[in-house]
Amino acid sequence: MFARPTARLSATLTLAALAGLCHCAVAQAQWQWRDAAGRSVFSDTPPPPTVPAASVIKAPGRFASMLRPVDAAAPAAAASPADMPSAAPVEANAGARAEAKAEARPDATASAEQAFQKRRADALKAEADQAARDKAAQERQARCAGMRNYATALQQNRRIAVSAPDGSPQHLDDDQRQAELQRTNESLAANCA
Repeated sequence: MFARPTARLSATLTLAALAGLCHCAVAQAQWQWRDAAGRSVFSDTPPPPTVPAASVIKAPGRFASMLRPVDAAAPAAAASPADMPSAAPVEANAGARAEAKAEARPDATASAEQAFQKRRADALKAEADQAARDKAAQERQARCAGMRNYATALQQNRRIAVSAPDGSPQHLDDDQRQAELQRTNESLAANCA
């Protein structure tokens, strides 16, 4: 009969899983750069200071554009307390910056809102203007098509009637037809070219 896993076995399995995760993290913490000959170099230590920062392709935990070659052999110089800035001015500057940002935010928000509203109004006006131009173009095309049909009917000697001054229909004779055709062609040339 099998016994239930004990706390010791559970702890062992947990530690094994954590060791596997750590191994993956260590395997990914690699440096990569191109040497003077153009070959890719992979290492777990930073490149020597003779390698320019532009040649560093990958560094653990940093972007390649932010890399600075470090000298692993040179000991880090300890900074004296006199060289370090005091904490009080930094905090005072931080407080002043926070107050300046808080004061600038309503104005910046208001101006951003005004700029957005202006862009929106301009866009709506442009859309309305374009719609009006499109509608005018469609109406013009319809008028021109009607005038072309009328000119074709006049040229084909179809029987055309116009309204007389008393409102009764009056058919055009040949001279009236030619005069009407000439007026229609002039109108087409002026408005539908």
